[in-house]
Amino acid sequence: MGIYLSTPKTEKFSDDGENDRLRYGLSSMQGWRATMEDAHAAYPDLDSSTSFFGVFDGHGGKVVAKFCAKYLHQQMLHNDAYAAGDIGTSIKKAFFRLD
Repeated sequence: MGIYLSTPKTEKFSDDGENDRLRYGLSSMQGWRATMEDAHAAYPDLDSSTSFFGVFDGHGGKVVAKFCAKYLHQQMLHNDAYAAGDIGTSIKKAFFRLD
């Protein structure tokens, strides 16, 4: 059997939320893999005008995916580029910091 199951796990985890700017929904399913390796992040109120959503593929392992889901947005918030309004540079620096 290895890393794959003989039948997929089709139980789904779903969640949703909203704020005054948007509504969102998310869902995940383990599928054929022996363990769930992916993770997600949903922060509709990162600050007063920014939301953060991410899907982190578990190709680096489930620990890495969960770590990124938990900390990537925090790294974005804690650099000068974010404070200056440069979200693109901020997320790039956050990726490099976590790497």
